[in-house]
Formats: sequence, structure tokens, C-alpha cells
Amino acid sequence: MYPWRRILIPTDFSTASEWVFDDAIRIAGSTGAEIVILHIRNETNFPADSKVFEYAEEFELSKLRDRVKRANASIPARLVVKKSGESPGDEIVRSIAEESVDLVVMATHARHHVAHLLLGSTTRNVITDPPAPVLAIRYGIHKRRAMRRIVVPVHTKQKTHAALELAATIAAREQGELHLLTICNAGEKSRAETLQSSVSTTITTPIKNAILVGDDIEKELARYSEHNDVDAVFLNAADSPSPLKIDIIRGVPAPVMIVPAS
Repeated sequence: MYPWRRILIPTDFSTASEWVFDDAIRIAGSTGAEIVILHIRNETNFPADSKVFEYAEEFELSKLRDRVKRANASIPARLVVKKSGESPGDEIVRSIAEESVDLVVMATHARHHVAHLLLGSTTRNVITDPPAPVLAIRYGIHKRRAMRRIVVPVHTKQKTHAALELAATIAAREQGELHLLTICNAGEKSRAETLQSSVSTTITTPIKNAILVGDDIEKELARYSEHNDVDAVFLNAADSPSPLKIDIIRGVPAPVMIVPAS
């Protein structure tokens, strides 16, 4: 999984989807990864001669490939176009597996949750049970140069520590720190302290422990992330229901990594 070797960027050529390219290029350059630019053609909603699609796609995709080369000529970039009807999300998930992708980087939009291509059920398909980590970057947030301050929410009912393990590996490589954050009610505070103490013993990266009493996970996480100027939030794909993931992606002022179980 990490270090990254192949990074997938779904694009619909919107401003939001192109906005994440600089982040993907930086990440690819740090591990020598290949970038796969994926466009899903939806001929159902926009019927036209296939040559019209091909001309427009080649023009837009060539611009993106040139953008990658200008930023870092050593990064290989490949263009993939696929056709899809009503479920581009399913096609994205299939492409992740077919292309042996290590990481997906996609833009999200605060107003609609995600960019035009990735609305509604498409987003849920990609982040609910992804075959690879998905880094969702909200359009317009402050750009990060690295992942040196990573927040990992932990709670007593979680089934996996995949997000924590990946975050610890990246933080060690970036010489950063982990923030273990538990949001709970007052009656669970003692259990939260025990949990964090237990989890901390397995991590060699510098750790900052935080326990917040509250019942609105998204708001507390967003407030903590902004106050500490964090570079990313890592979530376990299996432990966070899709509506909560979308709320966190929409509300937290930092990129959000959705990590599947190993």
C-alpha cells in the first residue's frame, strides 16, 4: 500500500477536479509513483458522436498530462478513458482494482460534498468500501506541503486500526506527529483514556493525545483540526458510516484519508 506506487485521479475536467493535481503530483514525487488520470465518459446524459467525446477528452487529458510533466518531469503519467452509464462510482472502484492503484486522490466540493462527477451515490460507492485508500481534498481549502500533522480519531468500538497504522508510517517518513483524538461523552472519558494509552504504546512516532467531550463528531473534529492546523485526517473505512464520512469531508478544513482494512 505505502509507499505509493500508482495514484489514480478521477477527473471530469471541472475546476474542482483539476485543483487536486498539484497535491497528487507532490505525493507522487515523494514516493516515485505513477499517476493514472481517469476520465469516465457518460454518453447517456450527453448523447453525441463518439468522435466529439474523443476529441474533447484528448485535448483535456493532454493538458493535464503536460501539467504533470511541467511540475515534475520524472513522474510518469498515463491517461485512461472509460465509458459508464448510470454509475460512474462503480467504474471508479473497478478501475482502482484493475489498475492496481495504491491511492486515489479526488476533489470534493463543500456545497455539493464532491465535484460534479462524484455526486451522491458515486461518492458513497468510492468511500464506503474502497479497495485502496482515498484522499479526499475539499476544493478551496488551504494547500499543504506535506502530511506532518495527522489526526486519527480513535474510539472504543472500532474494528480496525488501519488508518492509524498508515498514518504512523507516513508521519514517520515525513518526520511528523500523530494526534490521537477521541470524541466521547463524559461517562466514556475514562475508557477513552485507557484506549489511547493502549494504542500509544504501539506507535513510535511522536504522539499528541486529545480527548474531547461532545456528541457532534464532525464539528468537534473540524474545530480541533482548524485549531491545530492539521495537514490531514485519517479515517477507517470500515468504522465510519458513509453519511459521517461525507460530513467530515465537507466540514474539516484539511484533506481526509479514507483507509480500508488491510
